[in-house]
Amino acid sequence: MNSKRMTVGAARLGVIVLTVLFSSGVCAVDFLEAAPKQTKVLLENDKVRVIEVKFKKGDKVPMHSHPEIVVYVIKGGKTRFTDESGKITETASKDGSATYRAVTTHSHEHLTDAHAIVIEMKK
Repeated sequence: MNSKRMTVGAARLGVIVLTVLFSSGVCAVDFLEAAPKQTKVLLENDKVRVIEVKFKKGDKVPMHSHPEIVVYVIKGGKTRFTDESGKITETASKDGSATYRAVTTHSHEHLTDAHAIVIEMKK
């Protein structure tokens, strides 16, 4: 009887741990893992990670997370983003523009070709 109680208790603990991990975003996929063919790390240290990104029309990147980022657009384009709540937004970026984005988890589909430099801030 004691071993059965311990097994049920261990199972409950496992469910609690998994719930906390998934709800805290710990299991979110890294951008490089989500888009390995479209990304190239140019520089990485304890403060930043600089990534060159080249997307072709029709490229889809699954749900992934970014820390705070700055995006410098080399070749602008149109992108459809879906956030973790399912909200969809479309953006159009212009050549030479730069934007700051807060911490985010999203997926995206590229409606046109695009080329940019993404600078991820580390804390």
